[in-house]
Amino acid sequence: MKRTVRLFCLLAYRLVAMHLPHSFWPGGVLFSTLRRYFLIGMGCRVGQECELEPGIDVGFRPDLSIGNHCQINQNTSIKSARIGNDVMIAPGVVLLDRQHNFSRIDIPMTQQGASLRQLTVIGDDVWLGQNVIVMPGITIGSGVIVGAGSVVTRDLPDWSVAVGVPAKVIRYRKDAK
Repeated sequence: MKRTVRLFCLLAYRLVAMHLPHSFWPGGVLFSTLRRYFLIGMGCRVGQECELEPGIDVGFRPDLSIGNHCQINQNTSIKSARIGNDVMIAPGVVLLDRQHNFSRIDIPMTQQGASLRQLTVIGDDVWLGQNVIVMPGITIGSGVIVGAGSVVTRDLPDWSVAVGVPAKVIRYRKDAK
């Protein structure tokens, strides 16, 4: 029975809820709430009072936990992540959970498969700007801001502000501890 419910929620999310209008439309709170309930039905953990916009791709076997009061904007891709409370994720953000293997040169990369899935961890009160890419297994500390278009290839400490490709810490929002 549990598997049937998960399958129903997966189909309902991917075929309907992902495509419902934004939360700022009339009745938009209902659309965001439906997305939340279908994600929960798929086995994700989603906190209270989250704004979940259309086009959030969580894949088919998500390992996803979203804290309270989070805002996840449209056209994001998040499959294996632990997201803290009060996190803002701008449109187009991608949290990768694996990548292609490429170490062998005697066979094409397309035949080398993919790495194992790695969990991304995002602390509380984080803001990821538009089109940020976070590589697999990265930990982003609490209070961090990542500038638009950045590619995060290393863990980021609490209260840092990081920008660039690859993302580098340019300052701290408060004294680093």
